[in-house]
Amino acid sequence: MLFQINDYLRCLNKETMKTLFYSFLMLLYFVPQVDAQDIKGSWKGDLKVMGQSLPLIVHFEEQNGEWTGKMDSPNQNAMGIPMKKVLANELMVSFEMSMGNASYEGVLTNDEIKGNFSQGGMKFPLDFTRANPEDIQKKEMPKRPQTPKEPFNYDIEEVSFENKSDNITLMGTLTKPKGGGKFPAVVLITGSGPHTRDHEILGHKPFWVIADYLTENGIVVLRYDERGIGESSGDFNSATTFDLKNDVVSAIKFLKNHPSVDLGKIGVIGHSEGGLISWMLGSEENDLSFLVSLAGPVVPIKELMTKQTEEITRVSGAPEAVVKASVNRNRDIYQAVIDSQSDEEWKGALGPIFEANLKEMNVPENMWPSQMTSLRNAYESQLTPWMVNFLKMNPEIYINDIDIPVFAAFGTKDLQVAAVQNGNRLTKMFEDKSNLLTLKVYNNLNHLFQTAQAGGVDEYGKIEETFNEKVLSDIVEFIKKQ
Repeated sequence: MLFQINDYLRCLNKETMKTLFYSFLMLLYFVPQVDAQDIKGSWKGDLKVMGQSLPLIVHFEEQNGEWTGKMDSPNQNAMGIPMKKVLANELMVSFEMSMGNASYEGVLTNDEIKGNFSQGGMKFPLDFTRANPEDIQKKEMPKRPQTPKEPFNYDIEEVSFENKSDNITLMGTLTKPKGGGKFPAVVLITGSGPHTRDHEILGHKPFWVIADYLTENGIVVLRYDERGIGESSGDFNSATTFDLKNDVVSAIKFLKNHPSVDLGKIGVIGHSEGGLISWMLGSEENDLSFLVSLAGPVVPIKELMTKQTEEITRVSGAPEAVVKASVNRNRDIYQAVIDSQSDEEWKGALGPIFEANLKEMNVPENMWPSQMTSLRNAYESQLTPWMVNFLKMNPEIYINDIDIPVFAAFGTKDLQVAAVQNGNRLTKMFEDKSNLLTLKVYNNLNHLFQTAQAGGVDEYGKIEETFNEKVLSDIVEFIKKQ
């Protein structure tokens, strides 16, 4: 998806943390399986992060001896988010998150749950009280007109395949045109963060929308739950981009053995980090015929994320002095990580960087200790093995070795993978093989390829469009030419 928490905890001024806060909520998918009658019903609470607050409403009910639940985030227009796994008794309630290495622990009283939401070593206060009927606004579910609806004019197969080197079973869905014969085929590759096969986000299911459109137009599509997510086995939290790339290799092998697939027309479609993985696959000998990169990073990741800091901080309304200070801080931290040979080395470099940054922002020295602690906790919790590995990557290394047709798309409202920065560099890299590159830049589309106003994360759930149909049409046209 999308660069999520990992990309936003860098920007710690108040307005930018608001952007983080909305991004943070994309990862909240709770689920209950409990036998405590006390939690039945609806509860309201406010998740507090860095001085910001977002209302949440959770609903628990019992069905056939099992507890089910949903969560609403009214400010994001995200309603009915499914829940998973809760433990409770008369005194305690704890939630273990299936995504994002997060959890919740609270103390249960008559009409209150007092506790903390934890993620990446950081804790955020989250208390719930019983919700009255007037607290629960009967708000319509957000409209998602592109979400596919039955009947489907294609065949759907629930499938599984193995990454034998890592002993992982990946579960997915394959859609194929009706009838016999061989068809072009693609694997869909999600962006950063844990995702199910539909790439669900705030009521949107973009990968299902893409699969539906492509299959209606004669293309076999395989999409799957990432390792450790949904029905797939494995551990997502310990995976690097290289590990996730190997899962895609296993998916390509699966397609090669499917009777409906034309072996001469197999490709991949990757979004964001998935676009980077597409570059990696395109540089290897794996019998790919083409690749599609949707908002895939082209420039070195340090340059990409430095630009990302600038764009996100500025669109949040922060003063230019704060924008500059945030960019400088993150650039220095990224370089320290890139130059380091161990976690201890980059952690040791953080202190001087924070001090210089606080001085640049004219923060009074008596506030430095608390600010230093907050900054260190935030950065250390987000500089996970995945992020450290990601920061050291340079997509250009892989792109230089690609010798198959490429379709690359960017949106002018994308604040995470800037169209100008990455599109211009890609064009230059393909100067000597321009016949292989189809580059499209779409006006007013954000990182998810929705028509947007500002491009901020807080717009994602409010926009009804899931994935722009012009982009879908251009992808189909590109694939059919191969």
